Amino acid sequence: MGKSSKRYGDATAMAGEFLVMEKLYRLGCQPALTVGKAKSIDILAKTESGRIYEISVKSVRGGGKWGVPTDDLSSKAGLICVFLLYSDFEDLRREPDIFVIPAPDVERLKERWFEGSAVY
Repeated sequence: MGKSSKRYGDATAMAGEFLVMEKLYRLGCQPALTVGKAKSIDILAKTESGRIYEISVKSVRGGGKWGVPTDDLSSKAGLICVFLLYSDFEDLRREPDIFVIPAPDVERLKERWFEGSAVY
């Protein structure tokens, strides 16, 4: 049974969100996964000091670009973007490369990509 590109992308996205949840738990945060497919915030995380962060997780397999919102992120100090690059998704011994970037910095890295924007 072949994989459709939609299911392939859904699996990558969900694996990324759960990986970030696991890392947040290990760092002492209290993460909560949000539900839905058309969401901009994937995880809400409360730190030990009580601060709450919004986290957007973007995952890709093999390389390419991470799609990001076209709206201006420069004032979103409480939003953290986590970009995951799975070089070999099927190899369970390999962790993805992880890039944690505050939203205002993502705004400076954005480039036009078709009708939206992306980070390379």
